Amino acid sequence: MPDYDVVRDLLVQFQWISQTVEAIINGKPIPPTKGKPSSRVAELINSIEVISEQYKNLEGQAENYKRKQQSLEMAVRNVTAQLAVEKQAAEQASVLEENLKRAERRIDELVSSNQALKERLAEQKRLYSSTRQETAPDPVHAQEEPSRPQPEATAELTKDETQALLSILKMVQLMDTTFPLDEVVKRACHIPLDSFGSQRAAAFLWEEESASFVPVYSLGLKASLITVFGVSRLRGIDMGVLTELLAKGSTLVIENCWKNPTQGKVYIGEGKVESFESPFPFLPRDFIERFEIYSLMVVPFTCRGRILGVLFVDYGNSLHEFSVAEIAAMNGLGQFIGTSLDNIQRQEASTQRLLKLERQTETGSVLENINGAIARIHQPEPMIGTVLSMVPRVIPCDWVSVLLRDKPARGFYVVGNLGDLSNLVQGKGTIPFEYVNGVADLQTDHILHRANLETEGRTSALDLYLVSHGIRSDVYVPIPIPGEVIGMLHLCSRRVAGFAQEDIALAQDIARRLGDGLKDTMAQRVLDRRRNNGHFKEMQLLIDNLSRKEFRLGDYRDHLIASGLEVARKFNLDEEQQEWIKYAVVLHEIGKNAIPEYILNKREKPTAKELAILRSHPTKGAEMIKNFRFSQLIKGLKFAKFVTPVVRHLYEHWDGSGYPEGLKGVEIPVGSRIVSVVNAYAAMTTGRPYREAVSREQALREIQASSGTVFDPRVVSVFLQTQTTKSS
Repeated sequence: MPDYDVVRDLLVQFQWISQTVEAIINGKPIPPTKGKPSSRVAELINSIEVISEQYKNLEGQAENYKRKQQSLEMAVRNVTAQLAVEKQAAEQASVLEENLKRAERRIDELVSSNQALKERLAEQKRLYSSTRQETAPDPVHAQEEPSRPQPEATAELTKDETQALLSILKMVQLMDTTFPLDEVVKRACHIPLDSFGSQRAAAFLWEEESASFVPVYSLGLKASLITVFGVSRLRGIDMGVLTELLAKGSTLVIENCWKNPTQGKVYIGEGKVESFESPFPFLPRDFIERFEIYSLMVVPFTCRGRILGVLFVDYGNSLHEFSVAEIAAMNGLGQFIGTSLDNIQRQEASTQRLLKLERQTETGSVLENINGAIARIHQPEPMIGTVLSMVPRVIPCDWVSVLLRDKPARGFYVVGNLGDLSNLVQGKGTIPFEYVNGVADLQTDHILHRANLETEGRTSALDLYLVSHGIRSDVYVPIPIPGEVIGMLHLCSRRVAGFAQEDIALAQDIARRLGDGLKDTMAQRVLDRRRNNGHFKEMQLLIDNLSRKEFRLGDYRDHLIASGLEVARKFNLDEEQQEWIKYAVVLHEIGKNAIPEYILNKREKPTAKELAILRSHPTKGAEMIKNFRFSQLIKGLKFAKFVTPVVRHLYEHWDGSGYPEGLKGVEIPVGSRIVSVVNAYAAMTTGRPYREAVSREQALREIQASSGTVFDPRVVSVFLQTQTTKSS
């Protein structure tokens, strides 16, 4: 007969083994044993556990290999896109090289013309000199022929021709070199003043968009007229001289704008000028009076039958009779300048086409990388951070961030901030809705674009904050998911009107892609963040209830938390590490509950024995944290594993002279290094029973003095930087 008790025990053991194996395979806790398992059973369970752990390791390795494969595939796509860009750039380079060769040939032609003009000028100078010698009186026969006439008209004509040649020579020199458009116009204004002695010159260029001539550069105007000139936009319907200029396409002259406002001369070519009369005044009366114009020459900048601009030249408030040579020279100047402007505009158009092609290629590559990041990264914060790091490559901006709506908190949660909103956010990074007027109610298809924050808005706290940090224009683009807008893509620029329409359209595309990537993960992530914040508040309440000493954390804990998180963010710690910093700040002195009150409250210097007891509180606090079942309170966080060492090594020194283990340098956990600095600052500025509080400045000086000995120099540098920013 079998022993039923033995059989029953075997069945119970078998059932427990089955449950244990199933729990190990599924990663669940091992059920409590029923009875004492045999040694063979225990060995079997241990073997299963080892095999399960090895299987998990293999799964982890497989996942790592999968991520590496995805990274390699992304790298291959990037290289392929880069090769395509280089191929297109090579094609554009060949086109530019051909244009350069044509420009070189043109320069050679101009140099040849320049030499011919120099020779002609030298010949004119010799002719002028010989003419003066012939007209000079002979000292021997001076009394015999006292009434001999002087050929002044011939000399004056030669002088005019010489001045004309000088101006043409300057034109050729102007064309011999490459200048930007504004510089070409500026030099053109100087030529009539330098060569013919005119008093004033003003240049306008044709603008297709407004169908008008817009002011570019002027010389000789009174200070009171410069502003008037700067806002002048000239149209043919407003000024008859422009109507005639556009009709005839040649230089016009009005020799008396006051007395004969409808009579003028036009250059008809080959050194000839023709007089004509217009049925209407060339210039409005108020224009003549405001600028005090008497005699005026209007020179068009022409090329290939088009008028690209106009140059006004006059002699101030005096009449002047323009010579034929002067008019011919200025007409030639207009043709030279027109050719230069046409070449510059065509070159700029080619450059813009090339830049547009390069931007399109870069945009395609970036959008492909964004799609890859969204498909590869399943956590919202890393996904957003990766996407935002790519935005400045295709949209010129100085700040870029994502503001996620948190309706229960009545604000925006700042994620992936590439700027400086640290002084504006509250708590864990929430900007209240009232700080961002007009943004919280944006719908899916609407955007908010301000081209100049100094003149538009500036009614909300965020607007004032942005302007104070040098931001001049911004744009808010909604991030949509089905049924709602979960946040905003916020772009900022330090330039007025920093965003073109194509930039805004691209930002909308990126925001839509972000919404597609976030729609499956955002709801759960927001829920986790709220739950963790709730657990943190419960943690604070629990610690306050446990703390029965006079050092109660509530007096300066909020300041510690804010300072610690600010340093952690600027130290580039991820969000999880920032969580450990926050909990460590709350718990860093919990070990003082195990220290006698008479030692904590003693106003005299502690004895060596009392000091040893006092210095045991980090170790005791770490043991308390390790033994408490905080993991039940903070679900999903590896609490004790990360917070315990931060608290235990809070009083280690950078040079190894601290306690309890004498760790040195980077051996000390980074959380301990951060909390120790902010704790020291708070302790010095709030005081202790045995020491009075010191001023903020003195505390900062003491922390600076301890850099490299007590504290991590990098942490001290970041902390002092944050404090300096707050004080300013």
